Amino acid sequence: MTEVERLLDCLEEEIRSGKKAVFAGSGLKQVDEFKCLEYINQIRNMLPSTLSEARVVLQDKNDILDNARGNANAIIADAQRQAQMLVNEHAIVAEANRAAEGIRNEAISYADRVVNDTYKYLCTMTDDAYNKLNEAVQAVIATRRDLDSKMR
Repeated sequence: MTEVERLLDCLEEEIRSGKKAVFAGSGLKQVDEFKCLEYINQIRNMLPSTLSEARVVLQDKNDILDNARGNANAIIADAQRQAQMLVNEHAIVAEANRAAEGIRNEAISYADRVVNDTYKYLCTMTDDAYNKLNEAVQAVIATRRDLDSKMR
């Protein structure tokens, strides 16, 4: 119990222990004025230092709360920055994957065209070779017939 609380208890006891005033209405009591005023003066003398201490404690509390709020806001801001960075990284990775898929599809399409063009070229070449060979065989057959007709 603090000294102020002790003095308040003493003042309260003095008031409660006072005798009822004669010919007074209800609730009026005779108290030792000197004692009551002495308690009040002692309390007043203590209050400034107690109030100053309370103000310091209150200011310390407010400073601690402000500091905690500042730290909390900094943590939240950092978390939001990190979350945004992850979102951006995810978007970059997703865009890179889309670009890679597009490049892959273009490469597959190009490879298919090259293979088809190569097959067409080979078909044309084999057709030309077949036709040339067929012409040569026909020329050989014609020459052979010509030779056979002259030899009999």
